[in-house]
Amino acid sequence: MSSAVASLDARLRTIASFVRQGARLADIGCDHGYLVCALARDGWIKSGLACDVNEKPLGQARREIERQSLEDKIACRLGDGLSVVDEGEVDDIVIAGMGGETIAEILSSCKWKELAAKRFLLQPMTRAPFLRHWLCTHGFGIMAERACVCGDHAYTVMQVHYTGARCKLGEYDLYCYAGELTCDASMEAKRFLNRAVSALRKQESGIEKSDPVHAGALRRLVNKLVTVIEEGR
Repeated sequence: MSSAVASLDARLRTIASFVRQGARLADIGCDHGYLVCALARDGWIKSGLACDVNEKPLGQARREIERQSLEDKIACRLGDGLSVVDEGEVDDIVIAGMGGETIAEILSSCKWKELAAKRFLLQPMTRAPFLRHWLCTHGFGIMAERACVCGDHAYTVMQVHYTGARCKLGEYDLYCYAGELTCDASMEAKRFLNRAVSALRKQESGIEKSDPVHAGALRRLVNKLVTVIEEGR
């Protein structure tokens, strides 16, 4: 990947790093269309679909596509989730910039999500533990995961595909909260996990007296996360 992708912010660059060369890409919730435009401009993808449920962001993406003269490579689709994408049109699918529950709903509604050749690149803005739990209990495997820092925020990006293997995970399972970031010793991963620790400690403090059993489970989870961060695993 060259200059166009390099000009993206850290969050979009991290997503772009998971896109397979020569893939036909769908960007669900495309916003301004910067990601798909950069990948098309660099010649990294074969074609692209910029999709959004709202006309305003899709219009912004359309203007960006026209500004860069990429109309022959990128088409715009207005609609909800993957309902506007046919299985034979795409190889890699980006679902980014929305909550983990919304991402799970989009995947759940997709009729062809279980095709093993498809790669889903997921970037939850919130509820990452919920999304990881949903993925693992619905037959999806997280092939790779990478954290990034953009401005004051830390994000995680997952490369996912359907395997059919359904894992049983508890509510406070470490994997739900750390995923494949347990294998990432980067400062970005540590920052993301530290944010999770802070949120869990606040939650633990709030229920310490009213629900000591769950507070204890949260405390044990926090200790595991702190160990992962300190040992750089």
